[in-house]
Amino acid sequence: MNATSWLARAAACAAVVGLVLAGCGGGVGSGGTGMASGLTEGTVNGFGSVFVDGDRFDDSDVATYAETAPGVATQTSARLGARVEVESDKGKALRLRVEASVIGAVEALRADGFSVLGQAVRVNGNAALGPVTQFGGGYGGLAAVNAGDAVEVHAFVLRTATGFELQATRVERLAALPEFLKVSGLVSGSGPSGFQLGTLRVLTGGAELLPAGAALADGQMVSVLAPAASLVAPGSGLQIHAAQVRIRVLGAAGDEVATSGVVGMLDLANGSFDLGGLRVDYRQASVRPEAGALAAGRYVQVRGTLALDGTLKAETVRIRDGNSDAEAELKGNVVGLDAAGVHFEVRGVSVDASNAKFEDCPAGKLAEGLFVEIEGRLGATGVIAKSVHCEDEPSGATVERKGTAGSVDLAAQRFVLTLSGGATLNVSWSGVTFFEDVTAATLAGQRLEVEGKLVDGVLVAKKIQAESEDD
Repeated sequence: MNATSWLARAAACAAVVGLVLAGCGGGVGSGGTGMASGLTEGTVNGFGSVFVDGDRFDDSDVATYAETAPGVATQTSARLGARVEVESDKGKALRLRVEASVIGAVEALRADGFSVLGQAVRVNGNAALGPVTQFGGGYGGLAAVNAGDAVEVHAFVLRTATGFELQATRVERLAALPEFLKVSGLVSGSGPSGFQLGTLRVLTGGAELLPAGAALADGQMVSVLAPAASLVAPGSGLQIHAAQVRIRVLGAAGDEVATSGVVGMLDLANGSFDLGGLRVDYRQASVRPEAGALAAGRYVQVRGTLALDGTLKAETVRIRDGNSDAEAELKGNVVGLDAAGVHFEVRGVSVDASNAKFEDCPAGKLAEGLFVEIEGRLGATGVIAKSVHCEDEPSGATVERKGTAGSVDLAAQRFVLTLSGGATLNVSWSGVTFFEDVTAATLAGQRLEVEGKLVDGVLVAKKIQAESEDD
């Protein structure tokens, strides 16, 4: 699906439910089974196809997009720790959208994080308080972040006594700032000329407000796209002129949705709490693993139905702290295995298996190309495996192959991949295929990593990536 048709579909859904972001249709099934339907927003915690807060979605037939400018959807890929929205039907993704919270330059550093565009960003290393922050783009952790760096931050809103902070789930260093910056948070000081997000003043004159017909008010969760050139510091703090302001609305009354974040403003007497600006009523909910564990500061996934006043009437509240559910799950082929046989990648995610339990692996060891299932915890730059289970490649699984592209047929959208050892494999691509660091026109002769599904002996690619010099 191209960007134009995707946006047209989103607009059509908005006309029905009063929402651009949520998409259309579906009810929400049970968590963790791959049978979720409707709208799910949350944090990517694995691949095989894609796991969002423990729920698995088959994303093999959809392209992944991010809104990079007002009305412009750009194809991308979801990475570990990214915040995403998934519209699905019985575990089959119908739409997958990556939703960064802030894209801008680092202004100042602090012991537990940094600030970007007037927003305080907190880095998390404790799984009991939420997903451990992932670092990418060359970062190995918070110590590598410098003032002036261009970054893309994925995060959820964390209520504080004085307002809010953003708790990062992923921090990615960018080569340069894009044309449009992005900033998200809870509105305060709203008026005819604009509003505050943290210490940033957002001017709204001429900006498009979505969904159409909505009105801004204090306390709303919003995302702002603004030209980088509009960012100024007039003497009283940072100021930016919005091109687009999107109010977070999960759906219309009666819609079933799932969302995640950290419990704030917990009211035990009335059975409610705040989740990033969303009021949750959990009086009739099933709390897992047990109701007594629900406490302020816990990271949870909530499923339920939206009420007329926007409250989420919870049916289930699932506490995700790495105890009852795995922090991270991966399914795929071992790539780039080191000499010691304990460090490698699966689905582009770095894995440390130095202390893992190996199950059904030949001679109790790993080998390049083996298909594995991994459960583990999150480190700062990938997964620290607790268990590695080896198995034959399941039919229909997403697999990875490395090799050199030979003859390319652009009209048929196919090429021949020569694997190590000389064997060849036909590879096809389509409109849902994401090309990273390579294009269809420049495939020939390139060393590639290809992810996709084997169909009648052809690798139907979901992602085609040129190997880096370090591979």
